[in-house]
Amino acid sequence: MKKPWQIIANVILYGFLLWLLYDSTIREWDPWFAFVVAFVLVLALTISVIPALHAQRVSPGQYPYDD
Repeated sequence: MKKPWQIIANVILYGFLLWLLYDSTIREWDPWFAFVVAFVLVLALTISVIPALHAQRVSPGQYPYDD
């Protein structure tokens, strides 16, 4: 389960991305920056919604051969 501060941090970060998207489309037209912000926003939402894209556990890996 996520800790409350992680949820608050995610809400703040998504809010900041939405504000940047609004700023680059509605207030002052900047299509390239708007595309980058929208791409990052869609990517972040996709990764957070699809649980299979989350890392199950982090491991240091194995060395492929012994010296």
